[in-house]
Amino acid sequence: SKTVYTVEEIPSLKAKLSQPNIDDATLLEVVRGFRKILSVEHNPPVNKVLASGVLPVFVQMLQLNDKPQVQFEAAWALTNIASTDETKAIVDAGAVPYFVQLLSSPSAEVREQCAWCLGNIAGDSSALRDIVLSTGA
Repeated sequence: SKTVYTVEEIPSLKAKLSQPNIDDATLLEVVRGFRKILSVEHNPPVNKVLASGVLPVFVQMLQLNDKPQVQFEAAWALTNIASTDETKAIVDAGAVPYFVQLLSSPSAEVREQCAWCLGNIAGDSSALRDIVLSTGA
């Protein structure tokens, strides 16, 4: 999709995400929107996205094994967060074990994105590296 997402869309994306019985197409659109917001080259609005409270939802999306596109977009959004000074937030949210599990995903793009995120996390500090290694990565 060619939709341009900006910081201003964070509240409306979060509202869609909060809908009960969200359909698969909307779920994919929302996580892709957040990923695009986090993919801007200069100063991605990581703190605004984290402040919106969606981080635990991205981690839950990693567990949707029947929705590899959603897993990919969630992993990409998390990778973008992990490449900033908020890397520890990903670890604190419990994402690392799911990334490790997804290294065995049937989807090559999911595997690659999860490996990239684990690399970002492990490269942040020796403490985070040890957490990644202790989960079997």
